[in-house]
Amino acid sequence: MNFIQRHFAKKYIAENKKVRIPEVVSLRDAKNVGILCNITTEDTYKDIYAVFSKLQSATRSVWLVGYIDGKAIPFYCLQQLSADYFCNKDLNWYGKPMKGQVQSFCETEFDVLLDFSHDVFEPLRFIMSVTPAKFIIGSEKRNADFYDLLIQSDEELSNMELLKNINHYTNQLSGKQS
Repeated sequence: MNFIQRHFAKKYIAENKKVRIPEVVSLRDAKNVGILCNITTEDTYKDIYAVFSKLQSATRSVWLVGYIDGKAIPFYCLQQLSADYFCNKDLNWYGKPMKGQVQSFCETEFDVLLDFSHDVFEPLRFIMSVTPAKFIIGSEKRNADFYDLLIQSDEELSNMELLKNINHYTNQLSGKQS
């Protein structure tokens, strides 16, 4: 059954992948930022929430969508106005997110969409395939087909270190000094 689900998930992604023309936007200039992540433990939640809080400012809108690869959303994942979480019960039979907030996230045209997942998760790939985001950035090599900018490192980076690298490289690509 798992093979059949993956087959239909890949087919859906291939047929529905949004054709986008990437636009380099520095993290400093981004007014609307989306964050994708997977939450595995309370520590990963705290780590990604620190990144989310750091990016929030009066001039920037930040929306976090976290995926929990389990049957229920843990108690420590606090739903907020701009932080939503979904789990396996919010997916259809082949893994497409069906939750209303995730659908709205998919339709939002972010200046920058940051993927902080450190593994391959089909529900997050669905989101990256249909988003109209201007610039998608991440560090998971197996998701490189979905990114406009892949941040690679020899060692596993913490989310804060990854954020610093994203800031550095987007500033350089857009012609700004770090």
